[in-house]
Amino acid sequence: MDFLSMNVSQSPSLNPFREKGFQKLSFSIPHPLLKRLRDLFDELMDTSDRTEKNVYEYNGKDYVTNLEHICSKGNLAALELLGYPPILSLAAEICGPDFFMIQEFAVIKNRGDELPVLWHQDMVHERKGNCFTMGIYLDDAEEGDGALRVVPGSHLAYRTICELCKEPFTEVPVKAGEILIHDMMLAHSSEPIRMNAIRRVIYFEFLSEAHVRAENIYTDDLVRRRSRLLFAATRYYKSRHPHEEQFVLTQRFDPVDESKELQDILAEIYSANINARPSTYCLPEF
Repeated sequence: MDFLSMNVSQSPSLNPFREKGFQKLSFSIPHPLLKRLRDLFDELMDTSDRTEKNVYEYNGKDYVTNLEHICSKGNLAALELLGYPPILSLAAEICGPDFFMIQEFAVIKNRGDELPVLWHQDMVHERKGNCFTMGIYLDDAEEGDGALRVVPGSHLAYRTICELCKEPFTEVPVKAGEILIHDMMLAHSSEPIRMNAIRRVIYFEFLSEAHVRAENIYTDDLVRRRSRLLFAATRYYKSRHPHEEQFVLTQRFDPVDESKELQDILAEIYSANINARPSTYCLPEF
């Protein structure tokens, strides 16, 4: 099936995403929220606690390179971020009204860790629906210093990742607070950083319930739990921004969640493993 013929919004504003597979968005994260997100990372990057994070030791130093399940942790700034109306509006526009977020995580590049992100695709699927990855940048990613490298149009190529990564690529510099989206089938990678001190990026992955059912990707229980997270996010966002315009979910949720303690809701959502479909990498030959 041709990607351009599927039920993705035909708004001209999304033409780069549809045609090239990636796009920087026209809106950015409000500065107060960006500060709370950075404060959250300061808390979560403590290497003495290695719960749901990856700590890499190199040249006698520990580096935190990945954080998992960040919407349920600390000051809940990541949950507030998920409830930010422009983010949810975009997810509904691309994936449809039955959208949900399958997983959220962070990738951290530290000067000195020398870790690249190898060429990969986030999820290889049959294109029976639209899905995408959203990267929210807490720091600048400059060309030649850890910016995302992409093969434009590779999301439509239907070739293996090791074939795609031999094609010409472009780097996409992004400023702190900006958002970059890409199709889950887009070939992408990044090099280590050597100039800036750190590059922290939060990733949200969105798809639709209809897509999941069409390709039998995830269980109904997992979809229900991850969809429930959207209600928690919009509820929390409204509590922090009661006088702002809110995103109205069309999905149905248990009315009990309206009065249940937020931390109890999050504990129930994260009580079982996600087991998200893995990315497909081109591994180096030795």
